[in-house]
Amino acid sequence: MGIMHTLKRLALGDDSAPTPDLGRNDECWCGSGQKYKRCHLATDARKRSSERAAARRGPARRAF
Repeated sequence: MGIMHTLKRLALGDDSAPTPDLGRNDECWCGSGQKYKRCHLATDARKRSSERAAARRGPARRAF
């Protein structure tokens, strides 16, 4: 974990909150009143994808 990531986490809080598991036509978890597929589906899918990729890669290694 880099210094910038640590500072960001301290300033903004831990962003490891689980992404909700909703159906496409359910009301969005953010309270906007829109369907999930129109509001946060794409964002949450990208977050899940990056979390899976990070789990496969393991810890980051720096070469300096």
